[in-house]
Amino acid sequence: AVHSKLYPIIYTLSFMAYFATQHEKQNGKTAEYSPSSSSFPWLEPTRLIQLVGVWIRRLITLPPLLFFVTFVMTASSLTYLAVHYYGIEALEEGMLYHFSRVDHRHNYSMFWYGIYLTRGILSSSSSATSASSSVVLLAWLGRCLMIPQLVLLVYSSLGVAPTNLGVALFIQTFVLVTHNKVITAQYFTWYLCLLPLCNFPWTSKVQTGLGWLLLSIVTWLGSAYCLEMQGLAVHKILWMASCLFFCANVNLMGALLQASSSKTKTITGGKEELEQDKSKLE
Repeated sequence: AVHSKLYPIIYTLSFMAYFATQHEKQNGKTAEYSPSSSSFPWLEPTRLIQLVGVWIRRLITLPPLLFFVTFVMTASSLTYLAVHYYGIEALEEGMLYHFSRVDHRHNYSMFWYGIYLTRGILSSSSSATSASSSVVLLAWLGRCLMIPQLVLLVYSSLGVAPTNLGVALFIQTFVLVTHNKVITAQYFTWYLCLLPLCNFPWTSKVQTGLGWLLLSIVTWLGSAYCLEMQGLAVHKILWMASCLFFCANVNLMGALLQASSSKTKTITGGKEELEQDKSKLE
């Protein structure tokens, strides 16, 4: 999958965390840190270091390492074959291009307007050296915009995947699309195809979040129509619509995580009660 479409690489750590946690359960070990029962120690350096140590010990066990080695060997072999038959262009266009891609045309991402203005300022220079520097600067800008994605993907891998792998895969794809520097309508299918794995409760917050998301999409489409089809100078309005779309996505993601967490706690509590009842009967 990674060879065909690069973005599934974000699931690697989630699968490793899930396999590591399942390995602990099968061996009857008690989890040293449970993401569902403890808050993440953002402001506690000592606990944060301890948590990093716990996950390093978990991830170097046999099941996650076996998965990782198999993944690397398969993806590397297929990529090598592609480069062998089609040249280095296959590697550059298929993978490396995504790390430096910047798109100045309007899209759902709230970063498009900043890239659009930056590209205009840099392209005003006529010298070849300045033009080359502009390309390099835009490439680095594209890489910097990936940092928030990376932080959120690692957090969701270690905080959600051990207890609910399906929800983690959906949330990670949702985060990747929402925070991406380029978003087109086809990207929505990336996480919508994972929705059946989640079975989110239909809470009032989820319904409200969906309402805001639909409103933001309609607002964006209306603004984009005025810009593209009518030729109106509504760049700032379209950018504000992109910002509204981003906020609506973040709000919906929070509602989905809260609903999923409540459901997990209810199921866990029910299992504990059943175990207590069995012990009483015995």
